[in-house]
Amino acid sequence: MRRMEDKIRDLCAKVVASKNDGDITPMLVGFRVALHPHVERLRAQLVEYPVVVERRKRPPISQAFR
Repeated sequence: MRRMEDKIRDLCAKVVASKNDGDITPMLVGFRVALHPHVERLRAQLVEYPVVVERRKRPPISQAFR
């Protein structure tokens, strides 16, 4: 995972530092290609992330609107 993040950081820095507009397009393509699997991996991790259970006890709906 760290290597992918380093690659994305490096590509982002190259795009920002580029002075020539013609060089940016291929770099952005590479950036998108690298970013897509990274985002998919993060989404998969989020699905497995434990859900926080609310500790407050809510009143039943019928009592809440009286």
